[in-house]
Amino acid sequence: MSELAAPPEAGRLVRGLRRALIALAALAVATIIAMPILDLALARLFWKGIAPAGAIADHATLVLAFAAAALASIDRRHIALGASGGGFRAALSSFGDLVSVSTQACLFWASFSLVFTGFDASARVWIIPTRAIVAVMPLCLALMAAFSIRSSGTAAWRKAVAALGLIVGSLLASSAIGNLTQAAFGQVPANLAGLAAGVRSFVAAYGLPLGILLALALPFGAPIFTVLAGIAALLFVGSGSFLELAPSEAYSLLRGGSISALPLFGIAGVLLAESGAGKRFVAVFRELCGWFRGGEAIAAVLACAVFSTFTGINGVTIVALGGILATVLTESGGLSEERSRGLITASGDIGLLIPPSAAVIVYGVNAQFLYGPSDGFTIVALFKGALVPGLILIAAMCGIGVFLSPRRDKAERGARAFEPRAALASLKPAALELAVPVAAIALYFTGFAGLREIGALAVLYIAVVESLVKRELGPRKLFTALGKAFPIVGGTLMIIAAARGLSFYLIDADLPAAFTSWVQAHVDSRFLFLLLLNLFLVAVGCLMDIFSAILVVSPFLIPLASAYGVPPVQFGVIFIMNLLLGFLTPTVGMNIFLASYTFRKPVPRIVRDVLPYLAAQAAVLLLVTYVPALSTIFR
Repeated sequence: MSELAAPPEAGRLVRGLRRALIALAALAVATIIAMPILDLALARLFWKGIAPAGAIADHATLVLAFAAAALASIDRRHIALGASGGGFRAALSSFGDLVSVSTQACLFWASFSLVFTGFDASARVWIIPTRAIVAVMPLCLALMAAFSIRSSGTAAWRKAVAALGLIVGSLLASSAIGNLTQAAFGQVPANLAGLAAGVRSFVAAYGLPLGILLALALPFGAPIFTVLAGIAALLFVGSGSFLELAPSEAYSLLRGGSISALPLFGIAGVLLAESGAGKRFVAVFRELCGWFRGGEAIAAVLACAVFSTFTGINGVTIVALGGILATVLTESGGLSEERSRGLITASGDIGLLIPPSAAVIVYGVNAQFLYGPSDGFTIVALFKGALVPGLILIAAMCGIGVFLSPRRDKAERGARAFEPRAALASLKPAALELAVPVAAIALYFTGFAGLREIGALAVLYIAVVESLVKRELGPRKLFTALGKAFPIVGGTLMIIAAARGLSFYLIDADLPAAFTSWVQAHVDSRFLFLLLLNLFLVAVGCLMDIFSAILVVSPFLIPLASAYGVPPVQFGVIFIMNLLLGFLTPTVGMNIFLASYTFRKPVPRIVRDVLPYLAAQAAVLLLVTYVPALSTIFR
């Protein structure tokens, strides 16, 4: 997986637009932070909070998602499985541009229609018309399409191919344009109605090859969200459903209370990375553990665990801390470069089972649509269930790191006994940041605050600490850090929104139930089912990002797991752990490519480096799969 390359020097208009989008996203973040904190404080002090606080924060999340996604288009940082190239690859990349613009144009019309057909003119969020807020969707999608064309290459023919997507997307959205016309003028022109019917018939007849073509655009620079949303659009159009259902589901998901915590924790993680907190984390764990054999390996694993818990997006920790940790492991830890690279790559997502992991939040939000009240599934229960497996996984990585560390005498290693004063001295600079995950877990599991409130407090706290206490992020640097965080947040939220639309269609078409019946007819053994489940999900983790996999694949597997008697919380833990393993699986695991980029080593070498750690994680996965008590102990 890659982020598309940074854009060339932009003109004054583009720079101004970029600053405006950052300001809009920052205003949305400020609203998301202020509303839950004020509501929480007033509710605790006066037993009565702010009535519209939740709705305001929910809609601010929608604004943040689309403004940040438009910013990601300007910066060319949407998450993709490949990038543009020259020569023959340029022709293939232009196909990726065509797919990207087509989808964005289609979604523009669908969301534009939704603004007028899905919301009454009198509807308000506090004093703001709901239509005015939802209008950010088509507005930002139009900007995304425009900048996709702008960044498609310098050659005129490439821009022309990309611009052709405006026509293709508009044709695909002809039914939504008809609905918009109906809402505006009271009738649909006969020609437009005929065109919509013809497009529907064509897509119904050739939907499968069209969907395959969309999927083939992934390696050639098409952002993941455009392919997912494009496939969803084909399904909606081909079945005769309302195309507006795709943006409508995105709207419903993004204004769900728990989802707003995801961008908040992501922003908190980026602020920590930009402030140098990662170096302080490494220094603390190194001082606490570096005095015994393998201590540096343990320090590296713990630093990755803390950092990845907050960043929430697979691979970010490898890029942010890879260089620092590699130096520590090779220079004072005595590990070879190969073993250091393998340990860092394998530990890059090791915190995604520990609160407040974004992966657990997204899985929990999605699974709540699929489990009934009698199943007892909640996000809190999933976090509790993931805690022990997550700690076992961290312990396993620490153990393999110690085992692979060399034995050396004191003189050679420069080792010394543990020094409490030195440990306290290293802890002091990082204490304020290390308090964040501890406080987050305490607040959440005691029920004092929800995920959104904790995320809001975390961003506000880290911003104050790093800018006013540490003085590492002044106003300019803070604005720059937000400029780096928003494209990541926007790209992630757009993938989640697009995947939700596809997931809705699959569930509405009752495909998971049909899939469950088919598997039950062919697999009798629960043991065999769990083994096949692991193999399948590892393959999914190789080919998809974590949020797409959760939203697209879990609707098929959750009913199936229930049919085989797998407890809901245990299945959630198994699902996420398998994806983590898939990110490391040769040769297409996403973290393999990110490590290759970070360490500037060929992919085959990274694959060899990571194999011992991959084996350790696979052993933990099997243990969690076949010992349900590990994930249901806090039930």
